[in-house]
Amino acid sequence: MYSRFSLIFFVFFTWSCSPRFQSPITTFDPTLSPSAPYYDSLFYWAFHPQRDDAKQLLPKNYSDTLFEYNPLVDVFYIHPTSYHSGYNWNASLEDSVVNISRTDYLLQNQASVFAGLARLYVPHYRQMHIDSYTDLSNGYPAFHLAYSDVREAFLNYWKHWNNGRPFIIAGHSQGTNHAERLLKEVILADEKMFYQLKLAYLLGMPVTTISDRFLACEGESQVDCFVSWRSFRSGFYPLNPIGDSIVSVNPIHWKSTNIQSDYTNHQGILFPSGKLKYPHSLSVKNHQGMLWVERPKGLFLRFYVRDDYHVADINLFWLNIRENLRLRLSNL
Repeated sequence: MYSRFSLIFFVFFTWSCSPRFQSPITTFDPTLSPSAPYYDSLFYWAFHPQRDDAKQLLPKNYSDTLFEYNPLVDVFYIHPTSYHSGYNWNASLEDSVVNISRTDYLLQNQASVFAGLARLYVPHYRQMHIDSYTDLSNGYPAFHLAYSDVREAFLNYWKHWNNGRPFIIAGHSQGTNHAERLLKEVILADEKMFYQLKLAYLLGMPVTTISDRFLACEGESQVDCFVSWRSFRSGFYPLNPIGDSIVSVNPIHWKSTNIQSDYTNHQGILFPSGKLKYPHSLSVKNHQGMLWVERPKGLFLRFYVRDDYHVADINLFWLNIRENLRLRLSNL
């Protein structure tokens, strides 16, 4: 069954201020599923360039003199799980906590990296409950329901908003599960879509191959490829899969080799406060399908008490990702 690999080995993470969890109380029942979205309405988009100002997503202490209000490229971004507590296996799109406050957090900490470099499209979707990763009998149908929304959102974007523009697919965690499936089943199966696809960011999940026609990036300026990484404390071995078959691209020097990056090339960490801090504080290297992060010496961060840095796969390298995307887009 599709995505079994990713679902089975997902490691359970939330940000530090997560509420207590409430698990679903029944087995998955499609008749009890929340109402489906209608993507012709902007209500069902977490971010849409027809309504929202991308500049508001940028860090408070960051100014981009090259910010573009009408860039030439689009990003279709699929956010990670923000549904941790609820009685249903899929989130209701009427849930303001899940779909406004937590999604806003994800927009500012993740999707913001694309703001002003690309037009940003972020759908709300009936995401599956976090327990779907451990209760697979209910998790698979919940996953398929969530994916059906993502697929419909992308097709709506394609029909009404793409207009022949190059685009990027980006996801993190659950969003990467859906992005990977969307690439394989929809985008790479359509020659016009495939021609206009320029990059994919498949972050926070173990990704091996997408297609012989769409391989992992091997250089810092390359396009028509994808990048992926999963961040861990250096020396830590997680329960989820490792191995050289899993793609890991170093988000500082942008190679898949195991060469350690230099601290001086790290450009800073985006904190949940909305501020960029501590440039030159991280050094990372690829190791058996993982991105090992050296703890910064002399810098106390509550975050670094963890062994797994899943929640900060983007935050840790926010400015490196942004400046590298600017470089890649210059080659289009």
